Amino acid sequence: MNSENEQRVLVTGGAGFIGSNLCEYLLAHDYNVTCLDNFSTGKIENLLPLLNEYPDNFKLVVGDIRCLSDCQKAIEGAEYVLHEAALGSVPRSIKDPGTTNAVNIDGFLNMLIGYFELCNIFAKKMK
Repeated sequence: MNSENEQRVLVTGGAGFIGSNLCEYLLAHDYNVTCLDNFSTGKIENLLPLLNEYPDNFKLVVGDIRCLSDCQKAIEGAEYVLHEAALGSVPRSIKDPGTTNAVNIDGFLNMLIGYFELCNIFAKKMK
């Protein structure tokens, strides 16, 4: 099915439980969806049905929100971003606070920077 809806939504952490369900819902409602995930906690099994059922409307970007260029690549063309990528677990954050900070804080900042840059590009085109 090729969607007539041209709106593209980026779902970060799209291979996780919540993210994959968001992707599925959006695809079922004719959105074009890009999923960004590094599979550190998400599972490819959550996405395989979507890749098979929506080959024209679903794009998987394997990347990490800690890498700004991965964020920029994934966000290209998106009108909306549903940012679900994160490392949960209080015990994990205590055991490895550096990685938790890098993903949850720096990764979020990278998504903001990427979207801000995209908005600036769009605003320049509108002038």
